[in-house]
Amino acid sequence: MVQFTETHPFDYTDYLSTAAEFLYKYKWIFCYNNTKFIRCGVLEEIPQEWINDLNTVSNEEFNHIPLGLIKDTWCDSFRDFLQQVKRLRVEYDANQNNELFDNRPKQKRKGINPKKSYEIGNLCSFIESRQISTDATVYVDFGSGLGYLSELIHERCGVKVLGIEGNATLVQTCNNRTPACTKEAVQYCHHYITDDSYEYIEQQCTDRFDSFRPHQAALVGLHACADLSITAMNCFLHCKWVKSLTIMPCCYHRMKPLNENTPNEFQNFPLSEELRTVLLDGKHSEIICRSFLRLGCQQTSSRWKTRTMEQHLQHGRIMFRRGLIDAVLEQKESVRIGKPKLMPEEITVDSMLEQFTLLQESENSSTRECPWTDYHRNRMSALLVKYGSEGPKLAEYLECLQTCLQSVCENVILLDRMCYMEGVANQSGLKIRRNLVKLRDDGLSPRCFIFYARKD
Repeated sequence: MVQFTETHPFDYTDYLSTAAEFLYKYKWIFCYNNTKFIRCGVLEEIPQEWINDLNTVSNEEFNHIPLGLIKDTWCDSFRDFLQQVKRLRVEYDANQNNELFDNRPKQKRKGINPKKSYEIGNLCSFIESRQISTDATVYVDFGSGLGYLSELIHERCGVKVLGIEGNATLVQTCNNRTPACTKEAVQYCHHYITDDSYEYIEQQCTDRFDSFRPHQAALVGLHACADLSITAMNCFLHCKWVKSLTIMPCCYHRMKPLNENTPNEFQNFPLSEELRTVLLDGKHSEIICRSFLRLGCQQTSSRWKTRTMEQHLQHGRIMFRRGLIDAVLEQKESVRIGKPKLMPEEITVDSMLEQFTLLQESENSSTRECPWTDYHRNRMSALLVKYGSEGPKLAEYLECLQTCLQSVCENVILLDRMCYMEGVANQSGLKIRRNLVKLRDDGLSPRCFIFYARKD
């Protein structure tokens, strides 16, 4: 395990090269669309000795494998895999400041569930704890949505806030809901943020707020999805009027590809020269795909550890059945899932096909319902004979292995961004302080990192 802190330099090259080598060795665990694991023969890739070891564990032990459990009785190759996962763990500073939010009376707001409330409270409390060092007079909320973060920042920090949102309906909702007494302090702007937006945003701050001064704006964002977090980073790096950046990045798998012909090459990943250099080795570049990015933002091991045996069995059945139905489809075929039903433990051809409606794409790209054919039935029957009753269990074993790798994938994504930001700052002579801070309870929310930077 290595540490990442605000005050100490980090060896990005060593970590990224070691992680890339490891992920390449085990790319069979994640380099495919999740529903295609049967079609791609992934279950056959799981070493039989690993399966034998997993067959011996209790539910509690199974839940703790992604958290670092390694038993001396397991085979060498399985223990080596888990030990490498453990070595690639990164210990980040924890956000202990959310007591600022948790200990205060909570105002219930319509439309906020516990997960979102937890995310908003954590991010706002972190922003409040850094307010003195930031000394910003105006906060700009990238992707402000329904404005809950913007309102809470103003309430807690007493600053002006400009929420920028690309959805005009959400902006109108915010404007209608904002009390008259705060309309001057908290304002919303309908604008789709791109790398060309920086001058526009600065002008909006100047026009709307008398208190706005150069070098005193803070960028924040709760749902900095896909490429938006990189856009915010570049705004921080290249705009003198921005003092600090505090965002919670997410939805890495939604990043834009270079073009429609390269679905697994992305405009904003990798960003750093260090990771690009590692990936110059052609084989290592194979790990960079949308499935890798999707795994990086999937559930963490903290959420996995709470599953009961019944939940594991049910999830395994769901995954196995989705893999089965995908494996019998031909080109231009898809399915529509029927209404949820109680799944029988025994999987048969008829029970499988009853759950899905076959759709076929026509020449004009429209779809029409079609009956299942003898080909589909025979293919399904052959797969059920091949996997027998072991299929759902193997599907859940595969999910366990993916959960082990989730943090490694997310580390590579986030550290690549941090390395890029430090590199650009060094080249331009910009002195910054930066950190990646982890929420205390990442089991409640998959959005568990706060990406922070400020200019000295």
